Amino acid sequence: MRQTSEVDATVTIHDDYQIELKLNYPLPQGTDKTFYEVGLYLFAPTSLGINPGTYTKQQFYTDLQTYIRVKTPSIPLSHIDNGEASPLGRLRAVIEVMARRPSRKAPAAYESQIKLFCCILKSAVRDYVAYIHGAAIAEDRERLVDNYIRDIQRVTSGYRDLRALIQLPGFGKRMAEIYLFGDEYISLLIEDYTYHLVEGLSVCPEGLGQKRQKALMALIDAEVQYRGRRGYLSIPDETKDNETLVFRRSVLKKYMATVLFLDAKVKKGGVMMEQTLFGVAAGLAMLFATTVAFISQSIYGNLTVPFFVVLVVSYIFKDRMKDLLRYHLSRKVTRFIFDYKTRIYNVARHVVGVCRESFEFIRRQNLAPEIRKLRDCDHITEIENGWVGEQTFLYRKRIRLHPDWKGSIFSEYEIDGVHDIMRFNIQEFLRKMDDPNKELFVMDDEGYHRVKGARVYHLNLIITLIGDQFRSYIRYRLILNRKGIKRIEKVRTV
Repeated sequence: MRQTSEVDATVTIHDDYQIELKLNYPLPQGTDKTFYEVGLYLFAPTSLGINPGTYTKQQFYTDLQTYIRVKTPSIPLSHIDNGEASPLGRLRAVIEVMARRPSRKAPAAYESQIKLFCCILKSAVRDYVAYIHGAAIAEDRERLVDNYIRDIQRVTSGYRDLRALIQLPGFGKRMAEIYLFGDEYISLLIEDYTYHLVEGLSVCPEGLGQKRQKALMALIDAEVQYRGRRGYLSIPDETKDNETLVFRRSVLKKYMATVLFLDAKVKKGGVMMEQTLFGVAAGLAMLFATTVAFISQSIYGNLTVPFFVVLVVSYIFKDRMKDLLRYHLSRKVTRFIFDYKTRIYNVARHVVGVCRESFEFIRRQNLAPEIRKLRDCDHITEIENGWVGEQTFLYRKRIRLHPDWKGSIFSEYEIDGVHDIMRFNIQEFLRKMDDPNKELFVMDDEGYHRVKGARVYHLNLIITLIGDQFRSYIRYRLILNRKGIKRIEKVRTV
């Protein structure tokens, strides 16, 4: 079995209180169904008070947010407007069809095409900027910068030429607004990534030539001036807090990204098995009570005081036995029962996947040997957790993908992956932490003086990624204090 995973997994800080785990599930060509299983093992120091009695399943699922979306089709920046099959060509074709034959379905297709065009452009610009930053030779960077400016100007000009097509009597106000949302988003996108490009190149040993730096700054200024002429409110102003700019950029980003997100219908999982287990527990308890009743009847006879007492006692034990059996059987089959089952749909309401997920606290002796070995990697800060103890919980997710993009906008593109984005809020873990600031003493020429020290806690996260032909393990260390997440360290990959 190969030990290199085909699933990309990254853990990053989303904000002070949330970590973000992003998984990319590949969709191999020529396969109808693809299976993946993900396990998240979180090891928390006992001192934080996270245990089965204080942290329930409901609390965990409240702290967890999940999003499943299609991976943005990968198209080079120079091909965004190259021909009828390009994103811009497809958008133009939809608008021209609407102009000739207006229909009820056309506006939805038009809106989706604009959103997808913006998402594809963002991905292409981001990748191209990263590629320029990675160029080691100054001449190559200069050539790439020239191509970047040329391609950006050509793509934006092509999109803005579509304005003449939507300014026809058959196009309503709402449809014009959607186009303008895309126009403003593209302008903000170009400004943002071009600034990142200038900043990144400024730290290169050879720097960036004055001519090209001026050209990049001119590109930024042209976009700011364009938004001003069009009356868009997303204009930066150094004398203000730019609240409107930040708000509009955030809203437009989320609006455009909605085309990639897949709909999900969640229902409680394992209902039939759970009810079967409860029935078995009730049956065993009833068997016990009935057996006791028959034996006592044969010994004491009917309608006697001892027989009455035995019936009452057996009923009490039957009730308790039923609850104990339910609890015991539920724990034994937890690994086979999932808490929730989610059906994943595309825009055309075709099922493209099924996801099952579960949460449980797990004892150390029940951990797989490879998980225990990876957790016990030598690190000095493990001493505290090793002596005082730690609690471990496992979140499992089993994914079955059988994507059918027919009838959706994605049927026009080659989709090679699905992104699974999970955000986990760690505020519940901070409640019992000590003050993050500690005073320390150090010696100096005059004796000693006080210095500041930082009190932190370590949470260990092990991710298991399993597919048909691969299995891999990744360990991260989350460094926290009472104010939130300080940093995330990748410890090891197996």
